[in-house]
Amino acid sequence: MEAEPPGDLDEERVLARYQLSSFQHGCAVEAQAGTYIDLCFAEEFTPTDIEDTFDRRLTQVVEAVTRFAVSFAWLSSKVPGSRRVLPPSGLGERDTWVEAARSSRCWSPEELSALASSDIGLGRVEDADRLTLMVSTAGGVYERVVPNATPLRGHERRGLAAEVAVQDAAATWGLPDFVMVPSVERKGRGVREISDGLLVVGDRGVVVQIKAREGEPGTREKESSWVLKQLAAAAKQIHGTVRRLKMHSVQMTTGRGRSVHIDSPSVDWVGVTIIEHPAPPSDVPVTPQPGVTPVIALLRRDWEFLFDQLRSTHAVVAYLHRIGGSAPVLGDEPERYYELAAADAAAAPGPVDPVWKRRGGQPYSVPLLPAAPAGSDDNEAHAMVRIMLEDVATSLTGPDQWEPWQAVLASLDSLPVGYRTNLGRFLLDALSAVATAEAGTTAWRMRTFIAGPEKDQLGFVICSALADHTRAAFSAWLQLRHHERGEDADLSSLTSLGVLLTPRMDGYREWDTTVQVISGNPELSEADLRVYQNLWNANHGGVGSGSKA
Repeated sequence: MEAEPPGDLDEERVLARYQLSSFQHGCAVEAQAGTYIDLCFAEEFTPTDIEDTFDRRLTQVVEAVTRFAVSFAWLSSKVPGSRRVLPPSGLGERDTWVEAARSSRCWSPEELSALASSDIGLGRVEDADRLTLMVSTAGGVYERVVPNATPLRGHERRGLAAEVAVQDAAATWGLPDFVMVPSVERKGRGVREISDGLLVVGDRGVVVQIKAREGEPGTREKESSWVLKQLAAAAKQIHGTVRRLKMHSVQMTTGRGRSVHIDSPSVDWVGVTIIEHPAPPSDVPVTPQPGVTPVIALLRRDWEFLFDQLRSTHAVVAYLHRIGGSAPVLGDEPERYYELAAADAAAAPGPVDPVWKRRGGQPYSVPLLPAAPAGSDDNEAHAMVRIMLEDVATSLTGPDQWEPWQAVLASLDSLPVGYRTNLGRFLLDALSAVATAEAGTTAWRMRTFIAGPEKDQLGFVICSALADHTRAAFSAWLQLRHHERGEDADLSSLTSLGVLLTPRMDGYREWDTTVQVISGNPELSEADLRVYQNLWNANHGGVGSGSKA
């Protein structure tokens, strides 16, 4: 951007000229709303003296704004919790997954045909600033760009900046509620840190250890030796942390700044060593580390790839528990992911809850590991699910609810990634539909997901109004759906969770969010059961139906 020289304000005056470095003719230009300063000058402005120019006053405004920005930055740094990752330069979110035929690399038809017919349908091209994978899917060959790790914040030590970046990636693309920031505890006369952070989702956890290369890198041999030493040292630290966690529970602070109790002895743990290196050496072999707890070695780039690809802490933690060990070569995690994604796509669907078919539900099979990045097929729909989860997470009234709410969020986040676009689009369309309900009627839309006979049942309901009678009807619907699962299973070990969204018209926010959880047998009386069945089963079909009452 180049500012024009100061001068008189005429009817119209150019103040500055700018050019977008990434602009190309024909491409759409979008802006992201943020904080801005709106300047205006009095219509009959009279300078106080000859030095009172527009340039001088504009300089004073810029200085004032700068002081505000510095103050806000200082204040925000004092707020506990994780922050968003810093965006990488030169790569848009939509550029990471494109049809290979439309790639700027101009792959030839012969190359694409050879890749599609290969055994694993996976190719690799590594440049200085990114890794490009060619992925063969049922819909054709796609190019998946895995950019280098996001920029580090300006901390004095690279290691501290890497810790912050690792936490921010998990909190930004996942939920900050599952990110446990590093904490210290007293041991004798000293103190010790409980790892570089934990991820805890339900009964699964990840112990994170970060090793950052300080100073200038040396030869490839020297850097490879450094990496192998750090992997061994980190594995020992992880094993020590897990032994400590298995002894007794801990109190930790989440990425949202909430202090929660973790029943760590009952959690199933794996370890992850994350290597932060300005220029990671290539072809470093990774051998299994001795110890009871599985330890997985990742580059920070690969850690961010997993969270950006799945956008669910539950899904990333499940993936890490599934692989249970490092890839043979450090940095090959994206390739291993796509090999497993291809296997998931070819796998037979799992068992379906018997009550599902009786209720008119439709089996819908998706791979646990999607080939396309989460949200790439409908970013608006996927964002809607993330906003709903954020609403649920921030709807607490006090610290006494923080610990049980962790289980609620873990249950919601367990919804497989492949279902989220479907859910998000349903929520958006249903909110729009019920907002125009006829006077004197109450419009309902509902959808239920069961990912397996032993999994939590997740119900999502949209209603045109929030009142005592609609809350009661929503509760009746959830109790009935939970009760119906008991016809083929023991309800004592099952949970159903319902989320109710009701649009608002006051401009304060777009909707209200209500959550209800049922575990075990609701023990409905015959009279209650008849009322609930007459209300929800008598006049319309099964799961996912819409109705007006």
